[in-house]
Amino acid sequence: MFGTRRTTDRALRAIASDLRDLRTSLDRRDAAELHGVRESIDALTSDRASEAALAHKRHLAIAWVGGILACVFTITSIVLVMVSLPASPTSATSGRIGVVMPEAPDGAVQVYASFSGAVDSGAQFELVVSVLPTADSADHTSVGIFFCGPIRDGLELTQANTNDIPTPVPVEPGTTESDSRLGYRSECDFVTVSSDNWQVILYGKSNHALATTAGKKVLYSLPGVTTTFRDESVNGALMHPLPQYSTVDVAMAQVPSDLTISTAAPQIPAAGDLAWTSTDVLRVNAPSEYRLSGVLGDRESNSQALLFTAGALVGLAGAALLWAFEGIVDIALSRRLRRTAT
Repeated sequence: MFGTRRTTDRALRAIASDLRDLRTSLDRRDAAELHGVRESIDALTSDRASEAALAHKRHLAIAWVGGILACVFTITSIVLVMVSLPASPTSATSGRIGVVMPEAPDGAVQVYASFSGAVDSGAQFELVVSVLPTADSADHTSVGIFFCGPIRDGLELTQANTNDIPTPVPVEPGTTESDSRLGYRSECDFVTVSSDNWQVILYGKSNHALATTAGKKVLYSLPGVTTTFRDESVNGALMHPLPQYSTVDVAMAQVPSDLTISTAAPQIPAAGDLAWTSTDVLRVNAPSEYRLSGVLGDRESNSQALLFTAGALVGLAGAALLWAFEGIVDIALSRRLRRTAT
């Protein structure tokens, strides 16, 4: 009986030991599984955090790039608009040209002045003074010419009908200091030219530009051509104004083929003919200057192309701005979600 009991106790102890081993094994397995689950959760959390950080950087980059592109496109479009649509050109007066006679002629005098319409260059002109011959006139013509104001800047003259090279000199102080036709004599140079026939022909060029451009727009300012009021001593020689009923013709030549005239002062008398005529300039003063404004067709085409490009850049700037705004919204939403989660 006692043997049976001892056997039973040993069996119970063995069972208890097995149960303890089983429990220990289960505890170890549960701990290992729990640790694995925790590691999986930690890895998932780390991956989520990395993805969130990467998404944040991506949204931030999108916002920055979009904002920078929007600014660049906007500034570029503004610059293109300013280049294609500049302000109207402005130009000061080019001065005046006065024609006088060392000897009072018997017949009428015709003065013709033609100015080149070339842009981006100094003034170029032709001046022809014709003393209409009479039965008693001699085969000799002498003319005095004032060049007043900016037109005398770097002025060079060439006489067509002689080998002479006239050289204007400053007007010396005299009894006439200023008048409404030529202005201050201190701002004038003077030259006397002669020929052995009834015409004096001069070609001149000056550093002063007659045309001022701004984009497609151009403004011409031509010197006025006139005479003096009365007899005047110029550098020691007596000069007479043009005789009564003398005429002055002022014209433009060599104008750009793509030029379209918008306004003219004085008004152009004939459509398409860039010329003005003044009669009896002794009693009725000729215009003190001639101004024309117009548009250069070739440059207008370039302006249209620049405007089209500016419009396209404005559209790109809008798209870039929306792109930047989308990135900012994504950043704000991700921050709100993180705050909600915590």
